Amino acid sequence: DTYTVRVKELLKKPFTRRFLSLGGILWRLALHFGPADLVAQALAGPSSYATTWQSGAVSGDLCNDIVTAAEIGILLGRNHAGTVSCWPPYELWDASIQWKGSWSDDNESWFQSHLSDLSASR
Repeated sequence: DTYTVRVKELLKKPFTRRFLSLGGILWRLALHFGPADLVAQALAGPSSYATTWQSGAVSGDLCNDIVTAAEIGILLGRNHAGTVSCWPPYELWDASIQWKGSWSDDNESWFQSHLSDLSASR
């Protein structure tokens, strides 16, 4: 489906390792749809986008990759108008009483159920 293709294409880009450090629903989606080496990329540090081209967040000698609101929208499956999304907005997820700051068994159960519902509706 179009959503999966768009997300997998996005997650092939080196800077998208940043999704893992953002945590929550973005972390889980990146793990699910990302390439097998995404965790290794994250552990290796900032991508060449940030280190060579300085297209990330730079503060003195430190740099980090960034992801844009549009890229977050792609990962969450937002439509072009931003009115419909496959997944809850990052800010809503982060503020939810279900989110305790680390991924729980309940979060994983919900994720798997929602993923199954999305797959069935396509």
